[in-house]
Amino acid sequence: MNNHSQPLTAAYLRHQTELQQFLWRQVHCREAAADLLQDTFLHIADYPGQDTIANCRAFLYRVAVNLALDYLRSQARQQLRDGGTVEEDLQCPCPLPERLVQGQQQWSAVERWLHDLPAISQQILCLRRLDGKRHQQIAAELQISERQVERILYRTGKMLAGANLT
Repeated sequence: MNNHSQPLTAAYLRHQTELQQFLWRQVHCREAAADLLQDTFLHIADYPGQDTIANCRAFLYRVAVNLALDYLRSQARQQLRDGGTVEEDLQCPCPLPERLVQGQQQWSAVERWLHDLPAISQQILCLRRLDGKRHQQIAAELQISERQVERILYRTGKMLAGANLT
């Protein structure tokens, strides 16, 4: 094989290492990159009209990119067809036992904290957070001032922020 008669082959041999690194960055798999590099050579080896190509290096990269895109698309189709990776199938949607126990303990701590609040604070907190009532509505319902509702909610919030609920 004569380099003068096969300019793409000569360019391939000159840029083979950088082309393989480029393909590896595209597909993130050394074996696939090596296969794609070989496929690139097979595509350009007997390419007709090699003498008319102005930039052989750019042409090589275009062939390699197209092959890499085809490879990545086939991988994506295969994953869809197969239902994803094996690890995804093995994951249980239920929380881990220790997370479940931790959540139950936190909920118990919140319940104890709420139970220890003064009755008026419990009422105001429930009316505001559970029923979504505005301060003015709560004040009218409990026959207290709006300012008092604000103060109780503020103090309750500060107590909650300082509470150790773990």
